[in-house]
Amino acid sequence: MASTDPYRLPTEVTPNRYDVRLRPSLDDATFDGNVSILLDVDVPVDTLMLNAAELTIESCLVDGQPATWQLDDENERLVVECPTTITGPSAQLEISFEGILNDKLRGFYRSTYVDDDGITQVIAASQMQSTDCRRAFPCWDEPEFKAVFGITLDVADGLTAISNGPEIDRVTADGRTVIRFADTMKMSCYLVALVVGRLEATEPIDVDGTPLRVVHVPGKQHLTAFGLDVGAYCLRWFEDYYGISYPSDKIDLVALPDFAAGAMENLGCITFRESLLLLDPATSTQADQQNVADVIAHELAHMWFGDLVTMRWWNGIWLNEAFATFMEVAACDAYRPSWERWTNFGLERTFAFEVDSLASTRPVEYEVRSPADCEGMFDVLTYQKGGALLRMLEQYLTPEVFRAGVGRYLRTHAYGNTETNDLWDAIEDTSGEPVRRIMDSWIWQPGYPQLSATLTKGGDGSTRLSLTQSRFSFPDPARADQGSDATVWVVPVHVRNGGVTQTLLLDSAGPLHVALDDPEGPVVVNAGGHGFSRVAYDTTLRDRLGDALADLDTLERYNLVDDAWAAAVSGQLSAVEMLEFIKTFEGERDLAVWQAITTALRGLSRLVDGDALAAFREQVRTLIRPAVDDLGEPTSGESPLVSQLRGLLVSTMGVLGNDPDTIDRCRVVLATAAHADQPTDPELLAAATSVVAATGGVEDYERMLDVFRHGDTPQEQLRNLYALTSFDDAELIRRTCEFAMGDAVRTQNAPFVLRLAIANRHHGGLAWEYVRDHWETAVERFPSNTVVRMIDSVKLLTQPEQVDDVQQFFTAHPIKQALKTQEQVLERQRVNAAFHVRNAADFAAHVG
Repeated sequence: MASTDPYRLPTEVTPNRYDVRLRPSLDDATFDGNVSILLDVDVPVDTLMLNAAELTIESCLVDGQPATWQLDDENERLVVECPTTITGPSAQLEISFEGILNDKLRGFYRSTYVDDDGITQVIAASQMQSTDCRRAFPCWDEPEFKAVFGITLDVADGLTAISNGPEIDRVTADGRTVIRFADTMKMSCYLVALVVGRLEATEPIDVDGTPLRVVHVPGKQHLTAFGLDVGAYCLRWFEDYYGISYPSDKIDLVALPDFAAGAMENLGCITFRESLLLLDPATSTQADQQNVADVIAHELAHMWFGDLVTMRWWNGIWLNEAFATFMEVAACDAYRPSWERWTNFGLERTFAFEVDSLASTRPVEYEVRSPADCEGMFDVLTYQKGGALLRMLEQYLTPEVFRAGVGRYLRTHAYGNTETNDLWDAIEDTSGEPVRRIMDSWIWQPGYPQLSATLTKGGDGSTRLSLTQSRFSFPDPARADQGSDATVWVVPVHVRNGGVTQTLLLDSAGPLHVALDDPEGPVVVNAGGHGFSRVAYDTTLRDRLGDALADLDTLERYNLVDDAWAAAVSGQLSAVEMLEFIKTFEGERDLAVWQAITTALRGLSRLVDGDALAAFREQVRTLIRPAVDDLGEPTSGESPLVSQLRGLLVSTMGVLGNDPDTIDRCRVVLATAAHADQPTDPELLAAATSVVAATGGVEDYERMLDVFRHGDTPQEQLRNLYALTSFDDAELIRRTCEFAMGDAVRTQNAPFVLRLAIANRHHGGLAWEYVRDHWETAVERFPSNTVVRMIDSVKLLTQPEQVDDVQQFFTAHPIKQALKTQEQVLERQRVNAAFHVRNAADFAAHVG
């Protein structure tokens, strides 16, 4: 059996069922096992080809007869020579093997924690997505090869073992326990889950017939109630939304000390970073709680969209993740309406806009061939842009029509594999709208449009709105080919005027002329704020909106600020104009809008130093102080968004404004929290931590280091760990970098510590030099998917010598598993440097 594609297996023989038995040895980080695979054989074959990596093969049997084999390490394949020709229609392949519990947090890997007696305990855990199941046992490691999995784990007595299905049998003898789990549904092997260690589980709660538990290291049960509540609510909500029962027998939510991703949607056994599952509502911020709820909802959404119905190949992973992103927001908006989750999603969408404004962006869906290509798909364009496009489509069709199409898609393709168009066709069939034409224009083309809105006169002399579209992009000084771009999208547009909202499709460059109910009144383009486009208004329309800010909803006002900041970065507005525009929002009191404002203020602050920075800080204080005064102190029962806004503004006042009174207030908050019987307001405590770190010294550093080591919750520990990157002290930043490279910081977190250190306003260059000088160590030590995230903040280093150093270094050190993302980071650095050159002198003169 020959395969000309080094990354795709032949399809003449496919797996129907796996019976896997694994025996992990936690003490020496090894495992051995055997797998029996029932095969469907379509044509006679003499060889079998499947995936295996980092495994030692002990024996192979084909239909009970010994067979020879050969490992192709480069292509991660096992080729089995059959003793006789297999003619079908079925065959049985049995393989015995040995492997290692690696420390790279992929495949079947080793995680650790220190128990109350100071003893290091080992957990064997799994992370199979995208192409790492082959490191646990030989398999057809492609999503299209769905099969039933029967898992058996042979573990030392006293250990907990869990997998996808519920436990159905256990036998104990000679110090070992053999645990057999119920068969899974037909699924892809990247969804197989294996967890073994000294762990505890909550009592299961019954969610309409499905038992739900949280599994955790000993001593953390008090942090499980919130996750259980979210999980139970979302499971019911998804069953109702999809109109399809949960497709398995149980759900375990498993908190792991070491986990490279945020979480993983293994059927029935969802794995998480501890900080994204275990939480104390009394001491956590609204953002902490939202993060946990989001991730739980996201993974549960996958049980249907991803597990029950799966993409045929990894080019379609964007739809799995985009849909789960969309559904997480929808579910959490229902779970906690007070969070205003769809408004907050506007901030996440901005992250996608930032990347999609680059020449080096990519289409949402593109060709994926190798495992490295697969890894590169897990980015902001897959999650946030994809989710935002689905929200745009839902709002165009109406939620009810969109939901009907999704249900039809899932019922039609249950237990199967699909391509992207299958979803568009299902929604088109139920809606009657040109869904495929709309979505193809967004999925297969990179970038997004800016809609230009102007007032013009019609042939009858009436005033009308004229809309045109053109691709929005940031200018890159390194690209000589950046000129006009003729890309056109099929853009759903909502226009509000005179109390009436019109829903339109702009499917050409334009102009599209729109009649107005109130030609003298304000006009809101992208009404509701959910379109994936920016809007540039002519002067008259912009002035009208400025006079009618109170009539706009929060997301619409957010978009005004966000679009203006993008215009400043692109050169359509100057930094001076941006600052003056921000000042018109001094009466703003909604969190989302202030999040956009503070983002712009942080960007503007990097244009100035010395006296000009001091003058800019005074303007920041003048802008923010009225809102801080209005918010006052926390009160019982106030909205969580009010609490979060207070925290944001106090942090901005202290860090960006360098306000002495705020700094003193934050020191009091930290001191009080250290000795209080009752929890301090979490938002103020988080803000105080950031302010004291940015303005503090060695004693503060040592105190935060101690909280990281001994904090009561994962969120508190991480907050203080990341605060170590904010000190305005070169030696402390160097110490933080060294600390991140040591054993005290888990490899899942260390790259993010270094990223924040590089983002340090005053000493980021020093942190970059440390990472540069320890590059090989970092690449070897950290999970491969975190390496490009570690260097994301080099885009903030805009001095010419820094730009040259970074650009040259990565020319010589490509991040092979994330080449496209690396290219985008480097382009954004050049864009930021050009923004600095274009604006720094005039801005300094203006604020000074």
